[in-house]
Amino acid sequence: MATAVAAVRATPLTFGGIAQNTVRRYLADLIAGNENAAYGELGKAPGDPGASLSEEAFIDRGTRIVSIRTTSTDPGGATVEVELASGRGSYYATYHVLNGPNGPIIDQHDYIKV
Repeated sequence: MATAVAAVRATPLTFGGIAQNTVRRYLADLIAGNENAAYGELGKAPGDPGASLSEEAFIDRGTRIVSIRTTSTDPGGATVEVELASGRGSYYATYHVLNGPNGPIIDQHDYIKV
C-alpha cells in the first residue's frame, strides 16, 4: 500500500527575513573573529571610509543572541533589533539593512549597553 506524502512548500523569504539573516551572519562572523566576512556584510572592505566593526568592543567567543526582532521599513529595507549577551554584559544593537545592488548590506549599526 502506497502512502501519500504531501509536498512541503517553502514560504518565500521576505526582505525582513533576509535582513535578519544578514545580521545573524554579521554577528556570527564577529564572534568567530572573521573580520573580512563581517566587513562584507557591511558592503565594505577593511580600511574603507566609514567601515567600522564597532561591536568588537564587546563581542567575544561566548556572545549569544538573546532576542531578535525585525521591522520592514519598505520592500528594500528593514531594521533589525538584537539583544546580545557577552562576557562584557548585555547590549542592545540596532541594524538597518538595505537591499543593495549586490545583495543585502548593513548600512547603519549602533549599540548600547543595557
